[in-house]
Amino acid sequence: MRIRMLAAAGFLAGTALTATAVAPAQAAPTQPAPVQAAATKAAAGWDMSIGGPIRSCASASCGVVYNTSYGQDVYWNYSQVNPAGNRWYHVTSPATGWIYCANISAPC
Repeated sequence: MRIRMLAAAGFLAGTALTATAVAPAQAAPTQPAPVQAAATKAAAGWDMSIGGPIRSCASASCGVVYNTSYGQDVYWNYSQVNPAGNRWYHVTSPATGWIYCANISAPC
């Protein structure tokens, strides 16, 4: 009786191993999956100001239109990288102009 139980257990174990060994292995991807645009590009909207000026153009040399304070909400509708390679956000509230990316909580 004991031998039959061991034989049956061995048969079941062998069947299970054979079933897993027959299944083809999945190949690892050769290239990483592409990053979706939504993950890399921030959506326009409200962000918190770290404090800094809203300028008349996307450059530190442009005139100051409005000075934001820390914690103040600003609304931006798009961003651009200027010729110097710095990201600026076009702000429409509390004033219309440009704010440097390090001056608000939106990503640089």
